[in-house]
Amino acid sequence: MDNTIVTIGDINYVWGIFLLIASARKAGMKEPFIVGVKKFTPEAGRVLGQFGDVKVVPLDGNGRSLTCLKAHVMLQTETEFATWADSDAFFTGNVSGILKPDSPAGMHFRLRSPDEMPDAFRGHFFGEDGRSIPKAILDVWRRDIAEVAGEARKEARYATSGSASFCSFSIERYRRFAQIWHELQMKVLPERDVGVVDKSLLYYHQLDESTLNACLNFVVDAPEVQDVYRMNKDRARLFVHFIARPKPWEGWTKRAFRFFDEYVSLVEWACAEGLVLPGDVPGSLRRSRKPLLRTAIPWMTLKPKLARRLKRVLGR
Repeated sequence: MDNTIVTIGDINYVWGIFLLIASARKAGMKEPFIVGVKKFTPEAGRVLGQFGDVKVVPLDGNGRSLTCLKAHVMLQTETEFATWADSDAFFTGNVSGILKPDSPAGMHFRLRSPDEMPDAFRGHFFGEDGRSIPKAILDVWRRDIAEVAGEARKEARYATSGSASFCSFSIERYRRFAQIWHELQMKVLPERDVGVVDKSLLYYHQLDESTLNACLNFVVDAPEVQDVYRMNKDRARLFVHFIARPKPWEGWTKRAFRFFDEYVSLVEWACAEGLVLPGDVPGSLRRSRKPLLRTAIPWMTLKPKLARRLKRVLGR
C-alpha cells in the first residue's frame, strides 16, 4: 500500500474518527491510518486500533489548535502518498482508486469556483466581489512564504482558494512542501487553541486553510492542483465533510441530514462486526430516532450557536 490516510482530533471527536475509519474498512479499503490526537485515553486508542493498521500520534504537548498541526501529522507518514481527511467526515464507498492525484507531480485538492465564495468571506479573505483573493492578502502570503522557504513565486498560482478538509499528494516527493506548510503555521498562527477560525487574523483567519492556500500559491516547487476533483462526483464514492455544528454524533444540520442513512449504517456495521464502540451510541446516531431528529434539526442547529454566545458572554 503506497498511500496513508491521515486525520486528527481530540477526545470530543473520537466518534468522528471512529466512523471515518469504519467507513473505509466497511468499504474494503486497506490504507493505513495515522491519527493525531489530544486528550485521548488508552481505551480510545484501543478502540481505533481494532480496525488494524492505525497509528495514534499523541499531540498533548502542543498548545495550538489541532487544525494547525495537520502538516506535522502528515509528515509522520512513511508511504509514498499521504491523503488528508478531516475527522468530521466519511467515505460513502471504496474510494481507494480515486484518493491519490492523477500524477505524482500533482495534488488532489478542490479549488472553489468563484461563485462558491461565501458572503461572510467577501471583503475579508476573498475580494469584494467574492471572486478572487485580494492583493493585500496575497502580498502578505508571498512575504511570509519567502521568509519561511527562502524564496517565493512572484505571482499567485490560483484565483480562488480551496478547502483544507481533503488533500492528497506525494509526501515522498513534496516533503519539503509539507515542512514549509508546517513552518508557516508555526510562524503566523496563534500558539494558543483558538479553534478552527480566528477572525482577528486578517491574513490567516482560516488557519490551516489559509496557510495551505498560501503555500500552494507561492511555494516555488509546490505540487500543482489537478484540474478535476473526483471526491464529489458519485454518490457511491464520495468524501462527505460535515461542516459547521452540530456534528452528527452531537446532532444534525439540514445539510448533513441527507447522509443520515449512510452514516448511521457505519455504527450498525461496527456493531455487527462485534467492534467495541467509543461509548454508548448517541441518540443522534440511532436509526429509530430518525423521524424525531428530522423534526428537531432547527433546534439542534441553533443550540451550538447559543452555547457559543453564552461562552462569549461569560468570557470563557
